[in-house]
Amino acid sequence: MSSSSSDRTASASGNPTPAGANGLSGAHHFVSMKLTNRNFLFWRTQIIPFLRGQELLGYVDGSYPCPPATIAAPSTGTSDDATASTIPNPAFKAWEKQDQSILSLLVSSMADEVLHLAIGKETSAAVWSSITFALGSSSQARCLSLLGQFQVLRQGHSTTAEYLGRAQLLVEALAQAGRPLSLMEQNLYVFRGLRPELKAMATSLTATGSPVTLAHLSDHLQAHEFILVDDYPVGGDSPGSLTAMYASSGRGSTQQGGGRQSGNPQGRGGRNNCGGGQNRGGRGGRGTPRCQICRSHGHTAV
Repeated sequence: MSSSSSDRTASASGNPTPAGANGLSGAHHFVSMKLTNRNFLFWRTQIIPFLRGQELLGYVDGSYPCPPATIAAPSTGTSDDATASTIPNPAFKAWEKQDQSILSLLVSSMADEVLHLAIGKETSAAVWSSITFALGSSSQARCLSLLGQFQVLRQGHSTTAEYLGRAQLLVEALAQAGRPLSLMEQNLYVFRGLRPELKAMATSLTATGSPVTLAHLSDHLQAHEFILVDDYPVGGDSPGSLTAMYASSGRGSTQQGGGRQSGNPQGRGGRNNCGGGQNRGGRGGRGTPRCQICRSHGHTAV
């Protein structure tokens, strides 16, 4: 009798009833990342495929809502039909048991800093909605914040793979927030943040007139980076690096012949202080002795 009632409930509601409850006993092997305020996209990326693979995604996204707690009693053709009009719905108990297992999974995958999003929520769909609204918000302020982060993104001393990985994360976050970027916009923001020696490669790509995906761009830039690795080592101020080249072309070189000397703490004229006196040997080679130079400094007496 309960089996036929369950079948009628499923057909009446229009939603399929799972064949059996999934206790999710091995879920911790597949959903190991704790949700925080900063990793919603990563957390969502690991939990969605798991729930879909277990045929449980409908519980959290609302496509498989809770069935009614009671159903109409089957007609037996007796006078008792008027008194026993409804009976408990077995599909409701099965749904509730499964939903609470999913709710437990979601709560256990949340870090302490975001656990307040689950307080007062009694179903997995309610917790999922709370998390999505708080951390995957599509508000204008969030979109502006993400766009600002992308616009100031710079490669610095990181590798091309690391830099494009950060760019890809921002692209996905903007798409999740309801502000997807076109390939043209992605290329623009990524190109302006590249190191100077890689921008030439970016310029050649834009000359074709067709924007490229970040994956395609990554292949080209990493190949270009490999070619230039001996001329422009990544990281630090090692000889040959771009930072070192810029530094050596500045005002740090020593000029001879009575000019300014970079190693002289006194500035112009090559002044040497020694015990309160000075020996000027600067402009035009004119020297005016003011004191006996101390021999302990290794100077020749005037």
